[in-house]
Amino acid sequence: MRKFLYVTFANEESATGGGQCAGRNLESLHLLFGKENVVEYILYPQKGKRTFTERISRFLGVVKGYMGGLTDEHISRLMAILLEETFTDVFIDSSQLGNLAKIIRRRYEKIRIYTFFHNIEQDYMRSVTVESGDYAHAFWIRGANINEQDACRYSNSVIALNRKDSERLTELYSRKADAIVPITMKDNYHDMQEGQMQKCSVGSTKEAFFLGSYFAGNIKGLKWFCEEILPEVDVHLTIAGSGMDAFANDIKITDKITLYSFVDDLTALYESADFVLLPIISGGGMKVKTAESLKFGKYLIGTSEAFEGYDINDEIAAVCKNKQEFVQKIREFNKPFRYNAASRELFKRKYSFDVSLETFKNILAV
Repeated sequence: MRKFLYVTFANEESATGGGQCAGRNLESLHLLFGKENVVEYILYPQKGKRTFTERISRFLGVVKGYMGGLTDEHISRLMAILLEETFTDVFIDSSQLGNLAKIIRRRYEKIRIYTFFHNIEQDYMRSVTVESGDYAHAFWIRGANINEQDACRYSNSVIALNRKDSERLTELYSRKADAIVPITMKDNYHDMQEGQMQKCSVGSTKEAFFLGSYFAGNIKGLKWFCEEILPEVDVHLTIAGSGMDAFANDIKITDKITLYSFVDDLTALYESADFVLLPIISGGGMKVKTAESLKFGKYLIGTSEAFEGYDINDEIAAVCKNKQEFVQKIREFNKPFRYNAASRELFKRKYSFDVSLETFKNILAV
């Protein structure tokens, strides 16, 4: 009987894409091996002011290359868990915890280790520090490099979100991913027949929809769109997401914008939109909101960052590089129906939970 130790970390962005993907990975293990055979260990961030001793401990952890909230105390607990029970496998749900793969491998040679790369952390940390000018945290880049090297060296299998990340692993660490598992989600929607489809607002004000919580990766591009592009197109934009009421403080709200902070069921908002807007200009990995939009059968207009890792074409999405292209693509939008069957079919074929579960089945040799 296989028994898994699943290790991940929680932070302020756990409700966003990375957290949802981690939840998908854990649920896949539960379904394939049984919930009783998967022990979950979460590294929670420290809250409140650190004591002097805790600050010293944190500094020493940084020197050792610890990331993702990993500490000597966590390592001791994890080693005790591995000692108490007979585990056959460890699933490390972030390459930020690659150092853990090295520690486990040196003590437990027979345990199979799987590390899931949500993105290339070294590249992501570099972009975060350079973009924000937060050079005081440049050590994050070194930490990411150390952990990703360890993940690639000591894991039995390395899993990436997309082919581009796998190729980047080869460039940086001389190891490509053993498997590709993109962002997926459960299919709780339905196919629409022509008689059920709402017509698009062609010839009048177009209806656009943006979904995303209030955090920097979403706000920067959305603010840019609202200030630079929205005034130049005949569009009404509906914005929904956790904490998004705070966005009213970042921009001037006009009658072209409707804000929702919490919506219990997003179906009506998706169905009433002519297209989904994805002006994402920073971040890493694959965007969950892109997969969700495909699930609802929506045509997408966004940046290349929003479509990273997705197999899209002109029938499904318009990729925009700058303000002029956003304005042009929105003005040229002329789909007859709000439901786009090509988007829905792509979701079912590549980005539904059932598809990734089969992939995990093969990776984990169930």
